[in-house]
Amino acid sequence: MRSVDSRHMTNTPHSSRNHESNASWPPSRAAYREISSYCALSKPKLEALKPWLDNHAALFEEPRYIENDPIGVVVGYEEAVDREIVAFLAAMMAWGRREIVIQKTLLLMENLGPHPALTLRETSEEQWMQWFASFRHRTFNVIDIVAFLRGLKVLLQQGETLETIWKECFDAVQQDPVCLMSEFQRRFRAAAEPFPKRTSRHISTPESKTASKRLWMYLRWMVRSGGPVDLGQWTFISPSQLRIPLDVHVG
Repeated sequence: MRSVDSRHMTNTPHSSRNHESNASWPPSRAAYREISSYCALSKPKLEALKPWLDNHAALFEEPRYIENDPIGVVVGYEEAVDREIVAFLAAMMAWGRREIVIQKTLLLMENLGPHPALTLRETSEEQWMQWFASFRHRTFNVIDIVAFLRGLKVLLQQGETLETIWKECFDAVQQDPVCLMSEFQRRFRAAAEPFPKRTSRHISTPESKTASKRLWMYLRWMVRSGGPVDLGQWTFISPSQLRIPLDVHVG
């Protein structure tokens, strides 16, 4: 599915930064149903839809949105490498109600501390097993968390930052966004060896017929810039190349 980033569309005078909107906060379900006639997102229909998208995007592109979203946990960290780690874990936890996702992410951060990248480098799997022995979130448990941390630790050893790893993955597939997730998934699993079979469901790949929604959301946080919500730290890929998997939860 092609991505839709309305800020990169042309031939329309409407600006996505126009916050003088008649829409209310938060948008109503009725407002979202206005989009229902645009099932086939051809270019003409997208152009016709752009003012509506810009109008409602402005509601979320505000600092107050951060307060009740997992990205709010991430922005509390100053170092870029720490934000990479926290954002990755927050994206992995993004399953279910936002308040629960925030709660579980904060629970992980209690042990990883104010400098999670340094903590990962200086601690062992035995310590992680003790810290997260009772951790539960949906189908996540300590085995999954330790696998995540093991993969992150090895990737940091290989590339110093996660952006370096993602860029290497992007270059390895000739900068093809369609293949990017498969390459990162392969790289992450190799770094997290021995990779538990049960954790496979959380590091998904397009080959398994999943949309990789959480990883694409992670990239959106890290890549998109110019607004108060996303971090905009990474430049190896253009925002216009990002994918937005659409389903009932996104819509």
